[in-house]
Amino acid sequence: MPKTKNPWERNALACAPPQEGVQLKGRLWLEKDGRTYLSWGRVALLENIAREGSVSAAARAMGMSFSHAWNLVESMNCLAGQPLVDKQAGGQGGGGARLTAAGEQAIADFWRLVREFQEWMDSRVRP
Repeated sequence: MPKTKNPWERNALACAPPQEGVQLKGRLWLEKDGRTYLSWGRVALLENIAREGSVSAAARAMGMSFSHAWNLVESMNCLAGQPLVDKQAGGQGGGGARLTAAGEQAIADFWRLVREFQEWMDSRVRP
């Protein structure tokens, strides 16, 4: 995940300033054809794959099962129309995974949208 002082970048939760004891909060996710394509958890998985170099290590780092992580990667790759993660199955030499340029762009686009959403939330302050 990005190194930042902005708390919303840790969990993609955008919050408007409280007003009269009420606070507006929200998270973004992107869908394609009615299926979740990118969300905070999926982006965290992509970031962990980039850091760890494998789907299994990324899953372990997140406390997620390997099969769930693998299925999420397969789904994102399919919905993106191009691979976000280039995977090599394990074997004698072991497997591995790396983000493609499209995967790196998907992460950057997601965090840009979250920043824009937070800016919109900040603008919800009543005069």
